[in-house]
Formats: sequence, structure tokens, C-alpha cells
Amino acid sequence: MLRLLKNACLLSLLLLPLLALSQNNEGDFFVIKNISLAGNNVTKPSTIYRELLVNVGDTIFPDDDSFEKLRQSRENLLNTSLFNFVDFSWVDEDDNGKVLVVDVVERWYLWPYPYLAYADRNISSWLEAKDISRLSLGFDLVYSNLFGLKHELGLTVIGGYNQKLAFLYDIPYLTDNQRLGLSVSSGYLRDKEMPFMTVDDKVAYFNGGRDFAQKSFFTSLKPYFRFGYRNRLFLELNYYDRSFNDSILLMNNDFASNSDIRYFSVSAVFKNDYRDDHNYPLNGHYLELELTKIGVGIFDDEPDLFYGKLTADLYFPISGRFYWASNVTTRLSNTTSAPYFLSQGLGYRNDYVRTYDLYVVDALNFALCKNNLKYEIVKPVTKHLPFIKNERFGKIHIALYANVFFDFAYSWNVPLHEGVVSKMANRWLFGTGVGIDFVTYYDKVVRFEYGFNGLGESGFFIHLVAPI
Repeated sequence: MLRLLKNACLLSLLLLPLLALSQNNEGDFFVIKNISLAGNNVTKPSTIYRELLVNVGDTIFPDDDSFEKLRQSRENLLNTSLFNFVDFSWVDEDDNGKVLVVDVVERWYLWPYPYLAYADRNISSWLEAKDISRLSLGFDLVYSNLFGLKHELGLTVIGGYNQKLAFLYDIPYLTDNQRLGLSVSSGYLRDKEMPFMTVDDKVAYFNGGRDFAQKSFFTSLKPYFRFGYRNRLFLELNYYDRSFNDSILLMNNDFASNSDIRYFSVSAVFKNDYRDDHNYPLNGHYLELELTKIGVGIFDDEPDLFYGKLTADLYFPISGRFYWASNVTTRLSNTTSAPYFLSQGLGYRNDYVRTYDLYVVDALNFALCKNNLKYEIVKPVTKHLPFIKNERFGKIHIALYANVFFDFAYSWNVPLHEGVVSKMANRWLFGTGVGIDFVTYYDKVVRFEYGFNGLGESGFFIHLVAPI
């Protein structure tokens, strides 16, 4: 009996530290007993659940990657562009069980966006022309959450200087595993004016007068595949039927092989996206690799051009209110004989050196680097507008950033177009300056910049998208 008592005491001494450890860790973890949704009046629960990296039954520890999964889940939901706000909270269910409450503020999904466009590459180019008649008016009618499943239906109607009628239908998830999506689009456009030549590294426009400079029909089929939550592969097949004014080919023999041209293009685009906010990121990275073949040998006289394009973005906080952003973009092609209407290099879309807004470089190959040092003047803050009762509009977020930028680029492999000499190709281009970025809800960004370029020029510039 005494021996049995001694063994019991010894066993208790061995178990006491384990019992103490267990008591000390009580409450340090919990189990997700349920996931509750709030605010999704239109959006189906499945659309929200598929963006979550946690599930019912998961054990949440404060010292592992559980809370990182919750943070990424919130980013996933915000980056669907279905919600203005997303908040997570916990409700106790029992001693070690909690309910995850996902509270969303939905956007307004049906928008008749008014369309006011200028017949130029950017606002600065249009202001330089000082011709108000070169405006086009219309609307984009977009339903971005059809059936509550993130289906997007779009209709574009534009009249005036340049005209367009087009539609888009996008289904992000066709299969039960929610990995396959499909986008289809088609449209017809008529442009009164279009670029037909580059003179002194500036675009020269042809005006068709009573006729149109270009008439074009296009259709696109784009299946895409989702791998995990941050990786997507897009396969795109495009068909174009384009008719150019005969005068354009007389003025520029290298513009196109003939005035009526049909061709297909195929593209494969891989995207790796770890940005915290797609529209104005402050942390994370983005990688995009594109391979495009224009002309596949079906029609006579169709263009023959192949290029690869790599885009890499990096964002990170430095200290306090300071942030850094960098972009590297490079494009490589297989020819110097591309027709002019496909020879768009630096200066188009978002591939430009800031402060060179008025210039283009028709080089098929280029390397571009953009850099931003940002200071957070006004931290992202949520405001309630008392005179607007609808939460979709009356609850807004705003932020304001000052930035210093420095961009540089180099381009080569200039198409051999008769009489065209580029002073900016095969040389380094530099641009630097300061700016103010205003960021608000519904993915709106307004940028005001003042800078200097390597030509000794300076200027004030306005843009409506983030530079990087």
C-alpha cells in the first residue's frame, strides 16, 4: 500500500508540469465552429466562401499562420471588387469555439457609367491639341455581380468623334471546383481619327473628314484557369476584321499591308498576384508573363508578329508612413518589320516614362523601370456621409499620398519604316518629379504630378490610374 502511494505521488509530480502547461495554454487557441455572413444581400454565400482560406473546424492559434490566412482572406474578398468594405469579427460559442462573422458592405453593381473620351493616348496629349471636337460621348452599362455569382455583363455605346458598340460577358467560375472561367466579348467601332505615323517621336493623326479613318470588328474568347487563390492563367483567342481609309496607306506605306485586313491573335498570360489592393497596392508583389502571336497563317497578307512581355511589381512599407513601389516591364519581339499599326512600344497604355506623356517610341523591344517613394499624408479612413442613407454610397474610404518618382527606360529594335527616325530609341530616357495621389472607393485614383525629363522639359500631368 505504501509503495502504491509512493508511485502515485511520483506520477502526480510528473504530470503536474503538463497539467500546468495545459492550463496556461487554455484559451490560446479556438476552433471555428461556424462561419456567418452579414451584409451580402445580393452576393451568394458560395461567392464569399470560395475566397476564404479558413474553414469550419479549423483550429486557430495566435502564433501560427492562422491569422495570416484570415488577413489574406479579407484581401481576397476586397480584390473581387464586389465589396467596399470587409470586416471579420468573432462571436463566442463555447469555451474553445467561436463563430467567424464576415461582414461585407456590397457595392452598387448596376452602373450606367457616363463615357467621355478624348481621341488621344492620355489627357496631356489631348490638352496639347486644344480641340474640344475630338471628344466622344456615350456610356458603359455594367452589371458586375449578375445572379450574385460575380458574373459580369457589359454593354458599351459610344457616339461622337469615335464610335463603338460592344458587349462583354464574363463567367468567373464554370465548374464545381471553381477553377475554370470564361470571358467572351465582341464589338464594332468606327474612328474618325487615328494615328497613322510618328513624327519627331509624337503621334500624327489622320482625320477621315466625312469618312472614317478606321472601321473595325472584333471578337474575343478568353478561357482562364485559377490555381489556388493568387495564380491565374489566361488563354485568349481574338479575331479582327479592320478596314483603313485608303489615304492612310498612301501617306504611310508601312502602315499596313492593305486597307482591308483580317487576322487572328492568340495569347497566353500568367498572373501571380499577391498585392494587398489591386487598385492602389502598398504591400505585396505582382508578376505577369505574356506570350502573344499576331497572325496565325489563316488569311493572306495578315501580320506576323510574336512578342513576350514580363511585368514585375514590388510594394513594401519602409517605416511609419513611408512606402516603396517599383515596377520592371520588358518586352521582346522577333522582328523589325511589323506594320505601323502594331508597332506600339513606349508611351502607350501604362508603359511609359513619366514626364514623357507627349511622346512615344515605336520600338518593339523595350525595358522600363518605375520607382515611387510614397508618404501617407492621410491614412485610409472611413467616412460616413449623413446626407446619404444608402451604405453603398454613404460609407466611403479616402486616403492621400505624396510621392517622389524616378523612372527610366531603354528601347531598341525600331521597325524599319520609311522616313521615320526616332531620337528616343536606342538611348536612355529619364523622368523624375513629385506627385499627389488621391485614393477613394469604387477603385478611383486621381494623380497630379509635376516632373522633369531628360529633354530638359517640365510639365504638370493628370492621370486616373495608379502608375505602378
